[in-house]
Amino acid sequence: MRLAGTWIKERDLIASVLRNLCGPSGNTYGRPRWAVVMDVFALGSTSARQLCHEFEMDPDHMLIHPDAVDLEEEE
Repeated sequence: MRLAGTWIKERDLIASVLRNLCGPSGNTYGRPRWAVVMDVFALGSTSARQLCHEFEMDPDHMLIHPDAVDLEEEE
């Protein structure tokens, strides 16, 4: 795909998004990766889980927002 004059591989773009996802702020318990992927990519749960597997990421890994981690440390 050409984006603003630069060629970007779609798989690389998707992988970058998946690597950089974090859970919702203020939620110290986190949220499973598949659920965040489902919201970000507007997919169903099965497709979100398959996308995680395709990029070798654990769909059940709990994603916690960095700010929520800081809140836990303060307590």
